[in-house]
Amino acid sequence: MLANSAVLPLVTALLAAALAARMGGSAARSFSPAKPLWALGLLLFAAASAASAYGIADGWGAISFRVYYLTGACLCVALLGAGSAFLALPRPVALIVFGMTLTAAVGATVTVLIAPVDLGLIASVSGLEAPPNSAIAGHAAIWAIAMNSVGTILLIAGALTSIIRRTRVGSNAALLVGVIVIALAGTLTRFGGAESLYAGQMVGLIVLGVGMEWSNRVGYAARNSSTVAV
Repeated sequence: MLANSAVLPLVTALLAAALAARMGGSAARSFSPAKPLWALGLLLFAAASAASAYGIADGWGAISFRVYYLTGACLCVALLGAGSAFLALPRPVALIVFGMTLTAAVGATVTVLIAPVDLGLIASVSGLEAPPNSAIAGHAAIWAIAMNSVGTILLIAGALTSIIRRTRVGSNAALLVGVIVIALAGTLTRFGGAESLYAGQMVGLIVLGVGMEWSNRVGYAARNSSTVAV
């Protein structure tokens, strides 16, 4: 059955990787600080989903869990939020946020790599369920909570700020909805629906991708209009 396979997280990984490639291509054509950070955040999302697919298909181990926890629980939302900071905050403040994010990323990486992992607890996981956060010791959970919280706040604040300013309202509304859907997907797992996590993530990623693509196209059209006017 689909619910007992790695298909859902694998499709989620491929979708996130495709969106990351699309955003990276957009950054190469028309650079803005938000784009490479969004591309990197989406790539980390893909890595976390791929590690989850591997763990489900072949059994969770210390390496697959560390990759899953580091890229998914700690880094991806933080990088996406740092990208949104360049859209919502003054450039000097956004640069400070970026520097703090890089510093936190180094700290989280070191912590997750050296933290003890409960292999017995990981081995007891079955189906689409991921190992619980308690499977990793040390201060890894603090990094995950802090970086996810700040990244989510920045993503939501960036979208809301643009909507309030009536700047790219449609694309930012899509970004906001995508973030909310992904966040709610994780919440649904607490009620016993592990498959809801990946299904919700796929829907959220699609909406998020639509918002990012829409934002790129609006920005491209605005730059072309300015060029013609000059």
